[in-house]
Amino acid sequence: METGNAVQELAEAAPVVGWRAWVVTETAEGLRLGSVLYDEVWTPGTTALATCRRREDFFAEPLPTHPTPTAECGCGFHAARDPADALSYLRGRDEPTTVCRILGEVALWGRLVETEAGWRAAAAYPMRLYTPDDAIAEALAVYGVPVVSAACASLSSPTCTATPSPFARRSRTSRVSSRI
Repeated sequence: METGNAVQELAEAAPVVGWRAWVVTETAEGLRLGSVLYDEVWTPGTTALATCRRREDFFAEPLPTHPTPTAECGCGFHAARDPADALSYLRGRDEPTTVCRILGEVALWGRLVETEAGWRAAAAYPMRLYTPDDAIAEALAVYGVPVVSAACASLSSPTCTATPSPFARRSRTSRVSSRI
């Protein structure tokens, strides 16, 4: 996700909340959030920690080892201030295990770089997810954050609060697999 040029570095800043896109990917453990650019899965209940991948980019000049993120490098978890700036990442090349792409709110903390339209951060975890249907919402409840489905009839429904029923936990894989 591109959020513009760096404005300032904020070492160990207070957490901020931004918007980002994720792929929802099928794993052996069930549906999980993944990076739209890299082959990385976000582990439920675990802070995601950024690393610089510039050395993997064939077109960029490698930078010396540095803290993640820095103003000079585009590394770190990216998030936009405005959800509209994250919308373009709902489209793209998907892997065979990709079920869909979703938007969500993400908490960013640790070392931060403020950019023109958002932030890049050293640490991140989803705060709220927006999904296309109830089955995907129920599967993503493992992250322990509110998950809102487009099919929500009311915000008090189990899907909208990320608390799936025991039946949903047992049957989600078969229901989601049939949509793939």
